[in-house]
Amino acid sequence: MNDKKWRVALIGTGMIANCAHIPAWRNLKDQVEIVGVCDIRPEAAEETARRNQIAWHGTDPDAMLAALKPDIVSVCTPNLFHQEMTIKALRAGAHVICEKPLTLRYQDAVAMYDEARKAGRQLFANQSMRFRHDFLAAKKLIDEQALGDVYFAEFNRIRRRGVPRWGMFHMQDQNGGGAFCDIGVHFLDALNWMVGNPGIVAVSGSTSDLISHLPHDVPPRLADSGAYAGVFTPRPYDPAEFSVEDLAVGTIRFANNLTCLFKVAWAINQPDEFSIRISGSRAGLNIPTMDLYGTANGFLTDTKPVVYDDMPYKDVTFNGHWYLFEHVLDVLAGRASFLIREDEILNVVAAIEAFYRSAETGREVRVDELEGVK
Repeated sequence: MNDKKWRVALIGTGMIANCAHIPAWRNLKDQVEIVGVCDIRPEAAEETARRNQIAWHGTDPDAMLAALKPDIVSVCTPNLFHQEMTIKALRAGAHVICEKPLTLRYQDAVAMYDEARKAGRQLFANQSMRFRHDFLAAKKLIDEQALGDVYFAEFNRIRRRGVPRWGMFHMQDQNGGGAFCDIGVHFLDALNWMVGNPGIVAVSGSTSDLISHLPHDVPPRLADSGAYAGVFTPRPYDPAEFSVEDLAVGTIRFANNLTCLFKVAWAINQPDEFSIRISGSRAGLNIPTMDLYGTANGFLTDTKPVVYDDMPYKDVTFNGHWYLFEHVLDVLAGRASFLIREDEILNVVAAIEAFYRSAETGREVRVDELEGVK
């Protein structure tokens, strides 16, 4: 691109676009110009454009792509529109950063990457939490065999009351799923990446939506439901529309004899939790406390590596997007290879699809049952 700025457009102007994507792009203003935003709600697109001094806004992504011809598109729509909007942008000649989860079906993810190859463009899956300093440290410890052979793991992401009430997260026909594909996907992706992407054999899971249908329950605060920087143009929430899970529990069997248990909730009568625990033949690791449990000279040992967060954006809300977008520009400039690989994301999407199919059918679902898996 030489001295030319990358022209960026956004499809979807909800919370994540306004609080994560736009600030992360504006942090790179010497290299990036945001040229347009679009949303199915005209008032949301107009408000976002006005507040951020963006010249173009509208409701039609095709019109925006044709008029602006952006170099990069951020796809920030509800999950079930990720594939459609990503392919539109790729075919229009743009590189794409697509919000997590990339999609909920394996064959759709394959199709998205295939379209990127056909278009000669890059598709970047936005698993931004990989850039946490503690996750990066855990990956290093595992890669360097501090844990030995990893054979058991669990992840728990609990919001006591944290159902998003500003968009369409709670609607099956828009989002495709609830807590598991919203916040669980970060932990699934991080664990799979940390242990080396061994492949996933099968998933067994179940869901519940009990709490979100209780009358007169305690409403979540915005920060407790993921809107840490607030919401600018919230869509009115109707509890009668709630049609996804607020609790997901289950087991994942990986190809290297690793078994993982998980519990993910938007709403449950349990304390908030944010944890990944990984056990190996030499030691176990708890994240984010970074406690190591092992043995030495005939004694049990508890050790705690000192892991400094000296990364530049540690005090920024949604700082994972800031690190990721810097990384994306390095990739596009040929200075780096993308950290979040296609084969890793395909395994994550396969696990998501197998989980929801298992919850629906009441049985374990093998990944090789999924359409498109070779």
